[in-house]
Amino acid sequence: MRSRSPLSLVPAIALVLVACGSSGLGTVPSVTSSPSPAVSPAPTPAPSDHGSPLPSPTGALAEPSVPSPVADLPYDPAKFGFAAKGLRGEVMAFVTTSQVDDALARLDFGSVSTIVFFSLEASGDGAIRKDGRWRIWTSVATGELIARAHAAGTKVVISLARFSWSPAQTATSTTLLSTTAARARIAREVADEVVRRGVDGVNVDFEPIPRGQKAAFTDVVRRIRRELDARGPGYQLTFDVVGHFESYDVGPALWPGGADAVYLMGYHYAGTFSTIAHGTAPLGGDRYSVGDAIRLLRKVARPEQLIVGVPYYGHLWPTKSGALNARTTGRGYDVTYEKARLVARVHPTSYDPAEEVRRVAWQERSCSSCPLHWVQLYFDDPRSLTAKWTEFRRQKLLGTGIWTSAFEGPSGELTAALRDAWMVDR
Repeated sequence: MRSRSPLSLVPAIALVLVACGSSGLGTVPSVTSSPSPAVSPAPTPAPSDHGSPLPSPTGALAEPSVPSPVADLPYDPAKFGFAAKGLRGEVMAFVTTSQVDDALARLDFGSVSTIVFFSLEASGDGAIRKDGRWRIWTSVATGELIARAHAAGTKVVISLARFSWSPAQTATSTTLLSTTAARARIAREVADEVVRRGVDGVNVDFEPIPRGQKAAFTDVVRRIRRELDARGPGYQLTFDVVGHFESYDVGPALWPGGADAVYLMGYHYAGTFSTIAHGTAPLGGDRYSVGDAIRLLRKVARPEQLIVGVPYYGHLWPTKSGALNARTTGRGYDVTYEKARLVARVHPTSYDPAEEVRRVAWQERSCSSCPLHWVQLYFDDPRSLTAKWTEFRRQKLLGTGIWTSAFEGPSGELTAALRDAWMVDR
């Protein structure tokens, strides 16, 4: 997702958010109510900012032996079935462990080509953790989700997560990546689980990659590819990258014998860490943007190897004024689209055409005798998402992804925009 860490999920994913604990936000509190900080940091700092002293590797890893890139190849219809569903590109919808019931009740299977179950976690010894996420993955409800998806021609893949946003997480990730036996074990276990559960592949969400482990991560991706291929043809394999993806060796991980596509987590470019209020997924503008990340990725990946995720959430801050991109005076919190649209019904909105994002600014009081102070909320709506999807299609990218469909709520507005953008018959 991912870090898909927004909404206390992280992914993510990722917000694509990093330690996923809940399905989203509850009621939207006043910004003066001391909201809890997001559980993971932004995906945009340099990878070295997240690293901790790395233990000596217990399994030596040579530079990966990979073939040179080959001429452009079309997507594999056995792995990406969007065309058979009448879609113009791949549409991946992330469903967290706490959102399975919501997906069964409200997900539009017709507009989604792949559902990503988020997530199973890789441990330091290469085993899949048998924790609460595992119990949901093996539950009757998830089995029903898989059956419903397959009946609609929609694929289901496992998101294999391993986060490195804290020193403790980084140490565990390094133990896994630096040990040959652990890398081999996680590749076998996740491929075995794909076959056992009857699903269609793997999405690898390691974020970020610890210092010195680029080649090891590429080796994990390529080992998973070999294990999947040994079990049968047509299994889908993707891996996620955060906005600043310098810790990944994207090119070699996509060469023949590697992943089919890379998923750019096109969100969490703003959040609790921001000193300026702006969009969490800016398409353009003066700050580092999703558009910048796409341009850089296209130097090492072909357009048809690139999937760009979008957020169904935004971020709210207390600010010094009501001006566009005003300075923030607090960390604020993430807000799902379901909540953001309700806020926008009460307060006037505007649109930032540079970043392609909806903005709401208003004044409120912390108490009846307190002075007024400014609050601003930036979020993606049907207009801003349509602008992103139009650009992705213009660049002939493989497709898009959603973090997460459950954040839309019952309105159906974002689903309608998604169908308009990606359904062939629209």
